[in-house]
Amino acid sequence: MKSCPRLLALLALILSAVSSALAQPATPLSEPRLTIEERNPWTHLDWNADPRRFQFAIVADRVGGHRPGIFEAAMAKLNLMQPEFVLCVGDLIEGYSEDPPTIRSEWAEVEGMVRSLEMPFFFVPGNHDVTNLTEVAEWQNRFGRLYYHFVYQDVLFLCLDSDDPPTDRISAPQIEYVRQALQENPRVRWTLVFLHKPLWTYAQDTGWSQVEALLEGRPHTVFAGHYHTYAKEERQGSRYFILATTGGASSLQGPVYGQFDHLVWVTMTDQGPRIANLMLEGIQDEDIRTARTAAIVDQVLMGSAVALKPIWADGRYFRGAVTQLQLANDTDLPMRLRGQFQPDAELQVLPTELQVTVPPKSTHPLPLTVQPRQGKVAVDGLKPLTLSWQLTFDPDGDRPIELDGSSRVVVDRYLTIGAGRTHQVDGNLSDWSDLPLVCRQPAQVRVAPDSWKGAADGSFRFGVDYDESTLYVAAEITDEQVVADPLHLPWDQDGIEVRLDARPDPARSNERGTEGAAFLLVAASPGTTPAEMFLYQRARLDSLGVTAVCLRTPGGYTAEIAVPRAWLDRQQGQPWSEFRLNLSVDDVDEPNGVLAQLCWRPDWRTPENYPGSGTFRRR
Repeated sequence: MKSCPRLLALLALILSAVSSALAQPATPLSEPRLTIEERNPWTHLDWNADPRRFQFAIVADRVGGHRPGIFEAAMAKLNLMQPEFVLCVGDLIEGYSEDPPTIRSEWAEVEGMVRSLEMPFFFVPGNHDVTNLTEVAEWQNRFGRLYYHFVYQDVLFLCLDSDDPPTDRISAPQIEYVRQALQENPRVRWTLVFLHKPLWTYAQDTGWSQVEALLEGRPHTVFAGHYHTYAKEERQGSRYFILATTGGASSLQGPVYGQFDHLVWVTMTDQGPRIANLMLEGIQDEDIRTARTAAIVDQVLMGSAVALKPIWADGRYFRGAVTQLQLANDTDLPMRLRGQFQPDAELQVLPTELQVTVPPKSTHPLPLTVQPRQGKVAVDGLKPLTLSWQLTFDPDGDRPIELDGSSRVVVDRYLTIGAGRTHQVDGNLSDWSDLPLVCRQPAQVRVAPDSWKGAADGSFRFGVDYDESTLYVAAEITDEQVVADPLHLPWDQDGIEVRLDARPDPARSNERGTEGAAFLLVAASPGTTPAEMFLYQRARLDSLGVTAVCLRTPGGYTAEIAVPRAWLDRQQGQPWSEFRLNLSVDDVDEPNGVLAQLCWRPDWRTPENYPGSGTFRRR
């Protein structure tokens, strides 16, 4: 079939029109539309939308002992942040090689990483990249120029080579290049300089003083790397930055040491660049926590995934016992555990190191032998044994879930109580013959521990008793300065918190629950009379038949609590035989002062908690 010239011309005309239409700028977005009234829920409407502002990012040293995966992760996070472009300060390959295949392989790896970016990436040479003539030749073969410049949004970007032969130097030809670039762009609003080595810190002549002389009088900022340690200084009124790492060797000691992995986020304004250091671990995508992740994590947080069974000694001395680590995997994924018991001066656990996989929807009991290092050891005063562990789950098509934690177990004795007498819950403790449990050195001081000045500042003693129908708790608190207000919560002033858990084991000993579902909380602040005290959730306690009184005394205050034994029976599903109790005293020394919470046993909701702490057994 012969082609028709008129038809071809018509098609060309249509294509030209379509191309022209596509080339036209998009229709501008309309101005913001909102209703303005006399009072409005915003501060002002000076939109932060200056068209001359733009954002770009800088990555620091990747190598010099690179840590795999860090730079790759940075590329993915740059795509999340969406800067307009990215620059580096050199040292992208390990280099220091004259073997062309090795050099080409290292550059291919890096270029594969930066090609994943959705925005331009600008290279700057570092000493690892161009350490010898072979590496220089490979750079020139791939990228051409070793130093260059460009202008973007009326900002001049100077990308220099700090190892322009010889090393540690900017050569005369490069200095001349800088001179010409500055002469060609005399009135840009800012000049940004990028090089690998911070040549201004070197004792010898590096050529930097000549570059700095050329920059004098114009607004400029300088970025370098090489030292793997962040620092900022001012020279002649300009800011100079030495960046840390984006995967290079680092001890990662933290910001105060200048050792961290980061991206530098630069917002260019007419007043100069605004600099923000974005720590890599602080940039996460939208899948940082999914419903599936939450379900797995919540299981672990509730303490049911890794549970150590308490060890109860029969007498004053402990000679060894076998306990159990209970691993429970309620998920539909295999659960891998790696763990190690921390060294203890008096006790040892065998095996010391653990590695086990628990199939989905199953439990795995693991026997553990706990024994004194020498013969026997006194039970009183034994510190908890700590198992540090990591749990790993591998969801299909999703990132691995790795959870680090610790579990604690202590060799302890049951606190036995026998039936005593009936007590009047009135805050008068004269009908208690003894309050045998004394806390002058708390097992844990929470919130602001430094504000507690010792036993004279706050201490307590308490006792537990029961009769046919009621369990009683009485406490006497020593406090040199009582601060209490019936309008404030107990944990915002001086007060007492008693937690009682009567559920069957292992839930009672291991889980970190919340009051109501898992344990009973009685919290009160003292008043001069019962009517003037504050009792937390008084209506709920009344509905359970719980009564409590907290009253001031000349040396502090007292608390007395009565819990129906029927409540303990319901929690245990049978006539009660054991329960777990903890008592905390909240202490402040002045109104609205700093609070210290003094815990008889570690708070059940904290990592310091250990299974079964504060367990009482009915004699």
